[in-house]
Amino acid sequence: MTQFTFGYSDSEDRIWLSSSNGARYWLTRRLLVGLLGPVTSLLEKTVPGGDIPHALPPIQRIALEHEEALADSPDGQPALERNKDTRAAGAPPAQPVLVTGLTFQANGRRCTLIVNTSHGQSQIKLNRMDFHRLLAALYRISLTAGWQVAGLPDWLAGDAT
Repeated sequence: MTQFTFGYSDSEDRIWLSSSNGARYWLTRRLLVGLLGPVTSLLEKTVPGGDIPHALPPIQRIALEHEEALADSPDGQPALERNKDTRAAGAPPAQPVLVTGLTFQANGRRCTLIVNTSHGQSQIKLNRMDFHRLLAALYRISLTAGWQVAGLPDWLAGDAT
């Protein structure tokens, strides 16, 4: 299972994303702000349950899916607090690579974030629950960075009712 940590560098005005497989990326404000809106829209369009008679509207289903993803784990720890540290003991962290492009795919079960850098392309494939956790963490770190991301749905900010 891939684990992620995040941080913000005020001297670089960039967010770094580090995965347990050793990859480290710099995300710029422009890339992240440009990603969050389209990703939330795609998640809303692909939320499961539309084929169920008398199902809740998609916006309510996605809000519930997001809330469930961020709920406590079976062992009682909040999902965003588990496995914070993904650095290998004794290994120096790799230098972050600047992300030049981000694209994504989603369906009712899986989501893929496609990361383009000058070193090539990599894919982060996650189930929808883990993708919601990644999205929530990116959103929260963007708030910490003071980046203004307008036009996002209430469910991402935890304001949906």
